[in-house]
Amino acid sequence: MSATDMQMGFLINGAAIDMGRIDVVSKTGQVELWEIVNNADMDHPFHVHGTQFQVVEHERGGQVSKPAYLAWKDTVNVARGETVRLLLRQDRPGRRMYHCHILEHEQLGMMGVVEVQA
Repeated sequence: MSATDMQMGFLINGAAIDMGRIDVVSKTGQVELWEIVNNADMDHPFHVHGTQFQVVEHERGGQVSKPAYLAWKDTVNVARGETVRLLLRQDRPGRRMYHCHILEHEQLGMMGVVEVQA
């Protein structure tokens, strides 16, 4: 997923939220590697509803680093120009949101819908 800010609006993967659109399909119990790319000129705290995840890598300017320790999170800051890789698993089916956790960005459309299938 890629974040863009004021040049093109507050978007994820080039699109503002549309509650009638499914942006990501996941399966219950499946471990997934998500890559969050922030091409914007500012940080964006990325939040996923309904699950927790572990950050496994940060990459910025070609430098890859591992976190100091693995921890369960539901929000991670993705610095400008940074890519964050995280492992997550959804355990309950249904639709839920992922979004920038800055309220103004969320309200301007920086959200997506994940459908978790059984």
